[in-house]
Amino acid sequence: MEEAKSDLVNVLSSLEAHWHVLEAEVVEINRDIDYCEQCLRKYGEWFNSPLQYLRELKRTKKNKMKEIIRNMESFNNNLQGGKRLVKSLEKQSPVSILHAPQTPAMVAGSTSDGTPALLAGATSRGLRL
Repeated sequence: MEEAKSDLVNVLSSLEAHWHVLEAEVVEINRDIDYCEQCLRKYGEWFNSPLQYLRELKRTKKNKMKEIIRNMESFNNNLQGGKRLVKSLEKQSPVSILHAPQTPAMVAGSTSDGTPALLAGATSRGLRL
């Protein structure tokens, strides 16, 4: 469980760091676009191709930033959903009453027909108790 927590923190930290790098790159690209537009007005069509390239580069970087935001929102939504589910389950039967083990003994999986199932000591035929 601690390893999964560490992985989650690493992924979120990495996504945030990449977002900040992309943000800085977009700021710099915006400056370059402004300068290129000035050169286009001053020197003519020679600067049209570099200007188009910079606009496309900016669009690509902004799309990556949007993808990072979507992923981080998805993490948050899953976390909130998990918290709600735990709260709901604890209202029905608190964990202290169940004497649940500290680490889960079951793993989520599916049967051969694709039906979701909890697997404990899984074999190729399903559950083994």
